[in-house]
Amino acid sequence: MLTMIEGLPDHVIGIRITDKLRAEDYETQLIPLVNEKLASHQKLDLLCCIEGEWKGMEAGAVWQDLRLGLGRIGHWARMAIVSDIKWMENAIKLFRLFSPDELRHFGSANYEVAREWVCELERASIRIALDSEAGILVLEPVAGKALSEDDFEAVGKTISSYLGDHDRLRGVLIYSRQFPGWQSVGALFAHLKFVNSVHDKISKIALVTSSPMGTFADHILDPLMLAKVRKFEYDQRDEAMSWLQS
Repeated sequence: MLTMIEGLPDHVIGIRITDKLRAEDYETQLIPLVNEKLASHQKLDLLCCIEGEWKGMEAGAVWQDLRLGLGRIGHWARMAIVSDIKWMENAIKLFRLFSPDELRHFGSANYEVAREWVCELERASIRIALDSEAGILVLEPVAGKALSEDDFEAVGKTISSYLGDHDRLRGVLIYSRQFPGWQSVGALFAHLKFVNSVHDKISKIALVTSSPMGTFADHILDPLMLAKVRKFEYDQRDEAMSWLQS
């Protein structure tokens, strides 16, 4: 049985599951609500609370679940599953490696933490600063926060706006002590898509970092990209900026 959780922000869908899920739960409640909210939101967040011992789904509900998940695969941002079922916790840990969205498990005692996470509006994991006159973009990932699809979308919009009035971007400076990683497989693909779409519009890329990933990128990406890629140590930001400006 499925009931809706009220009192959440408009971009969040909250559901509470008890006993066995039925196909009519999806058909009459969840799918219509998802379609309605997607009319005003590009992406949605999900708070799913499973109470007690879940008894699974009817055959029709399995199809509706696949339809809702796979059919809307690009429209889910964060998904919080609140449950004390051990096998489900382990399954989520495995599935999140392949999930294109942000998927997390929370125990029932951490319901408020899960609710706060999916309701959070400020999610930026990267600071973006563009010097339009110099044609240099500075990207500074927030310490301890992995990169998301939204981060690459924001960077892409900034570059696209600049390229609307200019032929090329003079340089990009990426300033991060350690490589923050990606929040999901979807974020990794968004990164690759972003690199592919702009690499021929950038003259130079300076990686200012102490991370071994910087050295890897310097040696591997430089021959593959039209932009010149060079690594600098974390305390060499000024030298990196001078190189971009030269």
